[in-house]
Amino acid sequence: MKQAIITILLTLVTMAGHGQKIKRIPATTEDFMEHMAMYGYEVFTYDISSLRDSASNFTVVIREYDQHRMVDENKLHDFRIRTMISDFNEQDQKEIYAEKDADDLERGIYRLSKILSIGFSPVQSDSIETITLRASRNDASPWRLMLKPIPGAPKKIYRYEKVAYQPGTFRLETFIPLALYGSFWWDPQMRGLRFCGETELTEKKAGTSNFFKFSPHYYIIGAIFHK
Repeated sequence: MKQAIITILLTLVTMAGHGQKIKRIPATTEDFMEHMAMYGYEVFTYDISSLRDSASNFTVVIREYDQHRMVDENKLHDFRIRTMISDFNEQDQKEIYAEKDADDLERGIYRLSKILSIGFSPVQSDSIETITLRASRNDASPWRLMLKPIPGAPKKIYRYEKVAYQPGTFRLETFIPLALYGSFWWDPQMRGLRFCGETELTEKKAGTSNFFKFSPHYYIIGAIFHK
């Protein structure tokens, strides 16, 4: 009897094991994003689709600050927000309308850039960070940010962090900040590195944030939109 019970239990265990399987499934976009974030990849994305009637293109601008004063400014690339159907010859315009091959036929827009993104890659070396600037319907443009060691630290160390801006009131021909990429600073009292402040910046907070008070070296990445 005891042997029969053992046999039945083993059979049930075997049957239960057959019902449990581990299957390989395709990775999702979220899986990739989480994996890339662990290795230092991050992207700040901004919706610029509402600017289609206000601006035709924009220039990406990177301003470098050292000890709270701007020391350099680079105007990197002009991205088009819209390409109009009227830019084409008459025959091409007829084909575009016939094939409905346009992003916004009602407004006469052939191609519309809806997204602006700033991508951060893992630091290639102690002193270089590569960012990628991209607008949809445009080519991506890479740029290198040169980093500096943290002054006052007991050893030579580079450590930076990125913070996104929430853009304020839109204005043409005006620098609009989109991201801060700033150095940690050495706190002699706690004998450690710090980078404490807001998780998201606004133009109003920019004047009072710890980042701008204590960070010894930082970049502000932004854009100037043109009519």
